Amino acid sequence: MVLDAVSLGVARSELIVIEGSAASGKSILLELAAVVRMPDRGAVWFAGRNTASLQRASLPFVRRNIGYCTENPFLLPEDTVLANVMMALAVRGESPDRAEQAAREALALVKASDLESRQVASLSSGQKRAVALARAVAGPPPLVVVDEPAIGFGDEARATVAAALSAARDLGAAVLAATADTTLADALVGAGGRRIHLEQGHIVGAPAIELVPALMPSPMPESQARMIALEVDDGEESVLPPATRGPR
Repeated sequence: MVLDAVSLGVARSELIVIEGSAASGKSILLELAAVVRMPDRGAVWFAGRNTASLQRASLPFVRRNIGYCTENPFLLPEDTVLANVMMALAVRGESPDRAEQAAREALALVKASDLESRQVASLSSGQKRAVALARAVAGPPPLVVVDEPAIGFGDEARATVAAALSAARDLGAAVLAATADTTLADALVGAGGRRIHLEQGHIVGAPAIELVPALMPSPMPESQARMIALEVDDGEESVLPPATRGPR
């Protein structure tokens, strides 16, 4: 699915729920937001910087500020659950003690504390997804991006996912969650999330453009962190006024 004329902004302490069918373009939109995919046209802005204009070597420094959880998460199978979650905090510069504390807090949030000493290779697929969610929200990072975080889960697990994402939002993260699970979507909206519908690559039933406050990923100076915006447009000049753009 190709995204067309999509422009979306997410602010600090905001939770956006993206709903749509399997072929609506949700996963592509999240890949762009998580800076794991680059747009063919348009731009993805993170903290005032157009990530498409950054050198390849700079991209890991952007991505370390993003907690990204996919339907089929990548984890290090030979390491323990705790080590996998701690890694996300270590790359953001947290001390070992702080990384361990935050990792344990995140595992408790997704009700997976009993797994922390287990080797990832020994986990079920559902347990692995719970660990990946804990890794995404640990800290939390400035931006959390999750794709179908509760697929195949029961009501109790959905409630746990909703609570974890809401907690990350309450601690200051900007959260983007895409799902075709209406029960989860309703729970997230009930927790204060903003619902957006994506159909055939278009946002429907919501404003096309929204300017938002700053979202600052460490270690960028706050004076440079003016906004985070996700834009995937037709390649024409950005509609964002020059005053909102950070240094390139």
